[in-house]
Amino acid sequence: TMIAEAINLYLNIESIERQIQVNHKSIDAFRQSLDIVEGRYRRGLTTILDVRQASRILAQAQSQLPALTAALGIQNQALAILQGQYPKNKPPREQNMDYFRLPPDVPPGLPSDLISRRPDIAAAEASLHAACAQIGVAKASRFPQIKLTATFGYASDELNALLDPKSELWNIAAGGMQSVFDAGKRAANQRAAQARYEQALTIYSKTVLQAFGEVEGALLNRKELIERRNRLLKYRDEAVATLDVAYDRYSRGLVDYLTVLDAQQVRIDAALQLISVEYELLSNYVSLCRALGGGWDLKMTEGKKAED
Repeated sequence: TMIAEAINLYLNIESIERQIQVNHKSIDAFRQSLDIVEGRYRRGLTTILDVRQASRILAQAQSQLPALTAALGIQNQALAILQGQYPKNKPPREQNMDYFRLPPDVPPGLPSDLISRRPDIAAAEASLHAACAQIGVAKASRFPQIKLTATFGYASDELNALLDPKSELWNIAAGGMQSVFDAGKRAANQRAAQARYEQALTIYSKTVLQAFGEVEGALLNRKELIERRNRLLKYRDEAVATLDVAYDRYSRGLVDYLTVLDAQQVRIDAALQLISVEYELLSNYVSLCRALGGGWDLKMTEGKKAED
């Protein structure tokens, strides 16, 4: 958890730094635009309204910088405290700014055994062992053996089926005792022991269900974020092209400066949205690793394919 928190702080810092870069570039662009508009005004080619609008948008961009700088300082302090350093000392950046730009691909065929590493499942399993010594054998052979990911690293049909409310695992977690985790024969005269076993079994089943649900949620969110990013890349490219056209038509007196301002705002919006979705994509990668109880080894997925 602490590692995940540190990574998310790094990602947030990098995201804010990228926002500051966009802000600096916007200020430079707005300042150049103001110079152009003032020059056209002196030559009688535009009105004072265009000058006021260009000055206003420059001031607006400049006013956003202090808030971003403060947010960056707060995140750096939080990271320094997490690392046990004095808050005034900025934590050293061990990677360049592009290091966290995109997460690695999630391979297809991730085995469900990865989830069994989670501390909450290990704790629930230990309680189950204490309730019934024989459950260790039953659980080892009955833990859901499925592939978590399909093509492109998205959630597999097997994972979706496992989390269907009609599945046996869901039934056990809801309190049903027609279990896929069968401990074998239980002595009828040991009602207290049987009750403890059934309680431990229900807790274990709920824990497993929650773990698989968190993995599926992270994978579904990842799919949506990838789709959003692809659309935003196109949106950004179109925004840049539109701004170029707006500048060209304004310089030839074919449109007013408001058209240029709108195009500039759209370009900035596209850049900021792209930063946001890429941060979410990276944060989602961290959430997926946490849900799995850690990362994964590609050799593990390759070995699973060989077995299949």
